[in-house]
Amino acid sequence: MLKKLFLPLFLLFCFSFCQAATEVPVEMVGKNKGEVKIINKDGVDFVEALRLSKILQLQTSWFGRSGQLNLKGGAGFFCVLREGDSYALIKGEKYSLQAPAFIEDGTLYVPLSFFNSDKIRFYSTYQTELSGGKIIIEKLYNIELLEVKNNDNKADIIFKTKGPMSFNKDNRGKYFAEVFFPRAVVKREDTIRPKNEFIDRIKIRQTDEGTSLTVQLKGRGNNWDVFQQGDYIALSCGEGEPVSPLGLYASNTAAPLEPSASGVLNKPSVLDEGDIALSPKDDITELGDEFFASSSSAGSSSKPSATKVTVVNKLVTAREYEERKNTSAGERKFRILIDPGHGGKDPGAVKRGSSKEKDINLEVAKTLYNLLKKERGFEVKITRDKDVFITLGNRAKMGNDFKADVFVSIHANAAKLVSANGFEVYFRSDKASDAEAAETAALENEALQYEGKEGGKVTFADLLLKSLANNENINQSSKLAGHIRNSVSKKSSSLGIKVRQDNAIRQANFYVLRGVHAPAVLVEMGYLSNANDRKRLNTKSVRQKMAESIRDGIVSYAKAEGWR
Repeated sequence: MLKKLFLPLFLLFCFSFCQAATEVPVEMVGKNKGEVKIINKDGVDFVEALRLSKILQLQTSWFGRSGQLNLKGGAGFFCVLREGDSYALIKGEKYSLQAPAFIEDGTLYVPLSFFNSDKIRFYSTYQTELSGGKIIIEKLYNIELLEVKNNDNKADIIFKTKGPMSFNKDNRGKYFAEVFFPRAVVKREDTIRPKNEFIDRIKIRQTDEGTSLTVQLKGRGNNWDVFQQGDYIALSCGEGEPVSPLGLYASNTAAPLEPSASGVLNKPSVLDEGDIALSPKDDITELGDEFFASSSSAGSSSKPSATKVTVVNKLVTAREYEERKNTSAGERKFRILIDPGHGGKDPGAVKRGSSKEKDINLEVAKTLYNLLKKERGFEVKITRDKDVFITLGNRAKMGNDFKADVFVSIHANAAKLVSANGFEVYFRSDKASDAEAAETAALENEALQYEGKEGGKVTFADLLLKSLANNENINQSSKLAGHIRNSVSKKSSSLGIKVRQDNAIRQANFYVLRGVHAPAVLVEMGYLSNANDRKRLNTKSVRQKMAESIRDGIVSYAKAEGWR
């Protein structure tokens, strides 16, 4: 009897606490971004954290053994999520989760509400919600196009705002109406061609300073004006005197803000009673969920007073906005640092009948740089574009200062055995994958002899911190290496340089990769000590194809990681 009773209870327990994952589509700013898994557990929706983080274009580092996921984003955002924890560590402070994170089938699940919390929204500028059987990700906006209405004698373009909104209007010629909304963030950029006799085209665009509306008018629509009532704004155009269409929309009559040149971006926000807005000159110190704005006034003591400011969805000063506008998820470009190995007094490998390694590296790297600059959504820098010497430590520092998402160092190999040949790509590890990899690392690290005082002193703490930073990116570095290896392999026959699938990806302790806080690889295009590889690398068309192949690998990696 007990056995019969126990079995149904056990199955009920399993069903309640081990619900199967369901794949749901993800729509980000109107575009399909694939699917993620959702598990509903005790009424809480959990989402696979790694996949959704990548869609939100956060940098991710997954440590399977410890069940830990590290997230990095703009404005210094750093977060740690761990299996079993009922909190997230955000910049070293605990932020409570709706329910503890857990692992199912090797995947870390966290409450979906975490990705829509004020803490995350402050750094990502996106809001996330589960609606209609799919996850919808939208920008944090404060103005959206509601509708375009057509009547017999006029047309109206209706906008809905979140709170007071200022605007400037301009008549650029007889058939163009322009309206600019300072500090506004529009929900969706769009170009619309209404089918009416008043408007030819509507163009809505986001700029760094606000939202612009450009309306190209037809003959019957050249009389126009802009009206505002409450949280609604309308551009009305037609043959006669423009009349406001907002009587049916507005429910309140909040006064519009005066246009301001302060540059403060007012994200969708509601201030609690007694709160104050911040000016660009305010000095803001973050303390948990509160901010303190310090300011000095005439006649006050030299020590500034601190005014408590509780912020809902945050007010961002011009200084912060400038820092973040190119780094927020969905807006920030994929940053690539290309590093031509050696240079100046460091020639690299030198062999008879061959250009110096430093010159081959530079030509391929500059070609790669120019190819990547043409790619949509990429921001590219190069450590040197001429024959100059740069210390290994400074190369890594350039990558970190640029906040690179990937670091690719370009080299040509050499070995004692003239039979050694082929393309290889390395990522850093304290222990080399084999003796040949160790020899290659030793050869490339010989650049340290040229540094002298330029290299600076390296303490144990420096090495420890660099090691920790690099360990977070080892998995991603190996993925990047794989994409580059596969792309070069596809063109191996036309390159005339072998790419061995079994050992073309290797690990070794390269000094130049040590301090890079991003996925980093060192490419060895071939062996200058080998007659065939040397001949091929001294051929201009081969160097061009090599750059194209590496470009293809970087693009492939970016797509796989959700950047494209």
